[in-house]
Amino acid sequence: MSYDVHDLPSGRSPYDRPAPTWSTGPEPDGAPPAGPLSGAHRTLRLLRRAYRWHRRVATVTALGYFAAFLTLTVKAPSLMARPGPGGLPTGLLLALAQIPVTWLAVLLYEAAAHRFVDPLARRARRQMRTPALDREQAP
Repeated sequence: MSYDVHDLPSGRSPYDRPAPTWSTGPEPDGAPPAGPLSGAHRTLRLLRRAYRWHRRVATVTALGYFAAFLTLTVKAPSLMARPGPGGLPTGLLLALAQIPVTWLAVLLYEAAAHRFVDPLARRARRQMRTPALDREQAP
């Protein structure tokens, strides 16, 4: 189980210590200090949350079907032994259906990652690259 301090309602861990007074002033370039709710920190937190949610949905999809198949095998053996379409037992058809269900879960995972997680990763990469370029260009 993962634990993210920033998911707490207050946004702070009970173990966090206040920042030293010398580190809370403005940045050398005059900009206010970046907090956990802005810029790259926020993007990385959103990226972690999206990836975590995404991973859980894909896992539940693939393992949920397998668990349903096992439950039916144990609790309803007569249903699983009953002939299905084409004369094959229903249990064998459900077992063979695990392969397409797994591939469907993988394809949905890839499509959702491309739509939701990848843009966050690109934004985080851009935000992390920009301060480094600013430091290199500063005299």
